[in-house]
Order: sequence, then C-alpha cells, then structure tokens
Amino acid sequence: MRSILGLLTLTLGMWTLVTPSYAADYAVPTQRTAARIPYIDRGPNPYCGPRCGCPTVAQVRHRSLQQAYPATFDPRTRDEPHYYYGPVRTYVRYVNPLDPERVLTY
Repeated sequence: MRSILGLLTLTLGMWTLVTPSYAADYAVPTQRTAARIPYIDRGPNPYCGPRCGCPTVAQVRHRSLQQAYPATFDPRTRDEPHYYYGPVRTYVRYVNPLDPERVLTY
C-alpha cells in the first residue's frame, strides 16, 4: 500500500512539473477599469489650495533645548535630568499666507 501511495505521489508531482502553465499566456490588460479621480492642476506648487493659498517656508534659528544626566547619576535616586541650551539650529516653519505674523509664535 505504501509503495502504491508513494508511486502515486511521485506521479502527481512529476505531472505538475511537466504540465504547461497557461497563466503565463494570458494577455495583460492595458486599460484600468477603476474609476478615475479628477485631476486638479495646482501649478508648480502641488500644496496650493483654494482655502489657504500656497504655504511659504520660513527658517527660524534658535537654540535647541537638550537634557543630560550628571556623571554621578544613580538611577535608584531618580534625579531629574539637567536641562541646558544646546547649539543654535535652523528649524523650518510653514507660513500661512492669510496670517504671516503667526510664524514666530509658538
């Protein structure tokens, strides 16, 4: 019985390798059938919109706030870290053209 089952398994395995694959012969559809999304031409800046206009970039420079633990830090005491001001960095902010004065507010 085992020899017949083994021979049948071997025959089916060889048959799957020998048969041609018909899926490779199918034609690839060239036209999409999904509903098309209306295209809105926004000009050179794709982030422009009718409600808030085109955002402009403003670069703000200020010192970064960093934290560090002292060299004698012991995690069992749960001390607060030491906060200090680091080097001056440049940050990017986006200006709303309807309210450009708010770019410097936090």
